Amino acid sequence: MGKISVIIPTHNRADLLPRAIKSVQDQTRAVDEIIVVSDGSTDNTEETVKKIAEQDSRIQLIAYYPGHNGNYARNRGIEAATGEFIAFLDDDDEWLPRKTELQMQLFEKDPDVGLVYSSQNCIYSDTGITYQTQPMWRGDLSKRIFIRGEMGTPSQVMVRKAVLDQTGLFDLNLEALQDYDLWIRCCMVTKVDFVPEPCINYYNSTSTDQVSSKTEKYIQSRLYIREKYRDEIAKFGKEFEQKVDIIVENRIAERCLRNGRNRDARLHARKAWKIKPSKVSVMLIAASFFPYAFIVKVRSAIKSRNLYWHIKNMWS
Repeated sequence: MGKISVIIPTHNRADLLPRAIKSVQDQTRAVDEIIVVSDGSTDNTEETVKKIAEQDSRIQLIAYYPGHNGNYARNRGIEAATGEFIAFLDDDDEWLPRKTELQMQLFEKDPDVGLVYSSQNCIYSDTGITYQTQPMWRGDLSKRIFIRGEMGTPSQVMVRKAVLDQTGLFDLNLEALQDYDLWIRCCMVTKVDFVPEPCINYYNSTSTDQVSSKTEKYIQSRLYIREKYRDEIAKFGKEFEQKVDIIVENRIAERCLRNGRNRDARLHARKAWKIKPSKVSVMLIAASFFPYAFIVKVRSAIKSRNLYWHIKNMWS
């Protein structure tokens, strides 16, 4: 049985952190160490963690000031970890009880698998809408990862420490998409598998101050990653390069919609359309004429396959 280290980066969320820690403590397959990294917190985060640690010797606290960012905090946690398997949990998310059990089953089944991700419950706290993400791809994703960022957030992932030794850690030059960047490098060196059932509750909002809501950082990071892996992408041919460029523009359009910048969303969706027409670009252009909360309701309806019922109730 491999040793599991969990890394929880946090900043000024002493109110949410106990929920995250408890979800790790409640795992049906126990973890071996819980490393909480306080990235420049100025609230009572340190006192909160120390109090919980009095009852759980697995908890370690790394605290420093001033803060840097989530990438730096995760890297500090990885460097301190002693486990063969590294798992992540953002301070505002929570694991469901069987996450480590189900992921470790896949690692033990196939020693060539170096990364396991899972489905998640995406919960929009301000609308009451919840839907599940649907993992689809496993095996060698060294090509597909450039067009499908399937692994999702760090909270969904567990990875062998040996893989991180090959890939390096989170890129400190990125202020967004740092997880996607690391998953790309992991897919270049290892096989991937997934747990089809939700293993985390990912809390979101249609109006949020999460890092993901910083549009300019997201755009810069998308373009940075495209350039960073230019040579690797080019190996798959011109048609594939074009497909990646379309996806980059459409993903930026999606994020602009997410953050209420509908005019910018249309701009980027049209850029994608000019590269090559697609249904996705048309849908994004159409969606840009509606508020994001409406889009979330439609997306949830589609995922739950109850579209008619949801649309009817939206207008009732």
